[in-house]
Amino acid sequence: MEFGIFDIMQVPPEIPSYRAYQRHLADAELADQLGLDYHFIAERHFMALYRTPSPTAWLGAISQRTRRIRIGALAYTLPLHNPVRLAEDISMLDHLSGGRVEVGVGLGHRPEELVSMGIDPALRHPMLVESLVLMRKAWLGQTFDFPGTAYKFRGVRVDLPLQLPHPPLWYAGNDPRSAKWSARNMVSQTIGFQPDDQLINPATAFHEQKREEKRQPGRRPYLALMRHLYVAESDEQARSEMIDDLQKIGRAFAAGPRELPSVDPSELPDRAGAEQQLEELLANQVVVAGGPESCARQLAETSRYLGLDVILANPYLTGLEPERVQRSIRLYAEQVAPQVRSLME
Repeated sequence: MEFGIFDIMQVPPEIPSYRAYQRHLADAELADQLGLDYHFIAERHFMALYRTPSPTAWLGAISQRTRRIRIGALAYTLPLHNPVRLAEDISMLDHLSGGRVEVGVGLGHRPEELVSMGIDPALRHPMLVESLVLMRKAWLGQTFDFPGTAYKFRGVRVDLPLQLPHPPLWYAGNDPRSAKWSARNMVSQTIGFQPDDQLINPATAFHEQKREEKRQPGRRPYLALMRHLYVAESDEQARSEMIDDLQKIGRAFAAGPRELPSVDPSELPDRAGAEQQLEELLANQVVVAGGPESCARQLAETSRYLGLDVILANPYLTGLEPERVQRSIRLYAEQVAPQVRSLME
């Protein structure tokens, strides 16, 4: 089992970007120092509450603040990128990081992003496939032409990445068809932000397809889970703190990777209502929460059920002070991850 952070960079509007970047860079540095395996970032556009429109710029900054943790985007929205230019950027980043880059590719979290850029969302599937073919071709380091459908190139050449034949590839999504495609194409798959029983179908599809594929050179594709995580020193402390947060900002506290819901102060719950909301969040597996032992037990059960190789935790529930985020990261790395490994033996 490997463990990492998935940062969707969802930042309350009152916090300026420069301050958010300082805080999240410090968190990435801490995750590296604590020995976590991965730090992934999301790509989001034209949304006030998300602050990573340029994942490569962010990963370049992280690459100079860390030494061993592997870094990547989950995922680059390929229809928004010129694939040869993106291959160039990733190759450069791979050298800057000392060969620590992981490359997530995706169709686009929100079709509205594509429409805003004049791209027909109906074309995003063929654009993704053609982009991936082009990126792999570009990483061969040879001059080539490409008279394609979505893209046409002549006489282009990209510097070889440090990792050969190219950095490991990932795809994010809960569709069983995408999971089969990932396993067939030696691409690691990330699933998440849904209950286990809704994730078993893509997990099963991924494992079945992987068994059908002949062994190919290079790293085998992984199955990873993305899940919100809140760790305190004890179950009681986590529960009390989360109830307090729910009383202050309601369901926005555990908002998922979409836009935060608006909060009407008159609709905020009393303590009993906040306790009920917390029970719903935990029962629906919106968030894994508790002391280290409880979190490890929950993650180990999910790992066995889905056949996971990697857990990617998002510790950035809305409204958390930086100190509590770093506490979750520290407890996750120092106590939760070792206990999950032990329970999985």
